[in-house]
Amino acid sequence: MPPSDRLPYAVAHPAEDVLIDGVLFDLDDTLIDTAAAMHLAGAAAAAVLWPDADPQRLAIAGVRFRSDPGGFFGAYTRGELTFAAMRAARIADLGAWLGAADGQVARAAFDAAYEPAFVAALQTFKDAPACLTALQDNGIRIGLLTNSGADYTAAKLRHTSLAGVTDVVCTRDTLGFGKPDARAFHEACRQLGTDPARTLHIGDELHADPLGAVGAGLRAAWLVRDGALDESVRAEVTRRGIAVIDTLEVVRPGRLGMRLS
Repeated sequence: MPPSDRLPYAVAHPAEDVLIDGVLFDLDDTLIDTAAAMHLAGAAAAAVLWPDADPQRLAIAGVRFRSDPGGFFGAYTRGELTFAAMRAARIADLGAWLGAADGQVARAAFDAAYEPAFVAALQTFKDAPACLTALQDNGIRIGLLTNSGADYTAAKLRHTSLAGVTDVVCTRDTLGFGKPDARAFHEACRQLGTDPARTLHIGDELHADPLGAVGAGLRAAWLVRDGALDESVRAEVTRRGIAVIDTLEVVRPGRLGMRLS
């Protein structure tokens, strides 16, 4: 369908309809359930590498690993650490938290225990395939914009059968910068071939995704799958023109009057 003929999306306020030519998705915990896989895999790896640790801590080691209290992933996103250095730092932090005398476990040893469990647990959210198909069927270009690494992203897409589904895949290391840096959104739109003002970004991390997107001049939807959201926060992000959604089922083109908010 030509852009001029495309029916509008309403992504923010009830009186505002906008034409969307492309949609940029976050990947982790937007299209695929990365959190659940990390929780299971982290606990499995910790049990192998630190079997003598406190059993109660071992049970939640995956939660700790994903939560990244040291902020190493943020440092990687800002370009302060390489992906390898970030991963090593998170592994060391986990080992120290579990009381290991030496938390500096080789990444290869951690990955040998972690990766098979992670891959086995990784699943696409049930609402993602239909959403992507509906967009494609209506001629809307689709891209991924993730703060993860290129190799890791490719593996996730391959294991969830999402490889080749999108027109563009942009990662932190291929771009040289990550969300919420406006350059990441602008370069992703450039590769997608869409104007930022007519591109919708959908993601689950408030600061990196919707706030970063609107700051870069895109439309944005904040995906809060569990629906647990303080009403004052909801009101504030809505005031900024960000739609708050709890499922990708509402992301459909060609339905005049549809509201994401």
